[in-house]
Amino acid sequence: MKTMTAKEHLSLHDRQIAAIRALLQEGMRLMIETRKDLRATAALQKRTEESLQRMIDSRRTTNGHTKTKT
Repeated sequence: MKTMTAKEHLSLHDRQIAAIRALLQEGMRLMIETRKDLRATAALQKRTEESLQRMIDSRRTTNGHTKTKT
């Protein structure tokens, strides 16, 4: 088994730190992307709920006359 020199050890350590940094940056990018997707999904959900409510409200009338409760 070969013993690493100090220079080799530092080089290996630097590569490991660079790899960890790259992983963290990718994770942060994915978090931002997920947050944007979540906001877009929430906005679409709100529009869908409003549209559904309008449809429900429109079904409460018949021939332009409001149904009356007796």
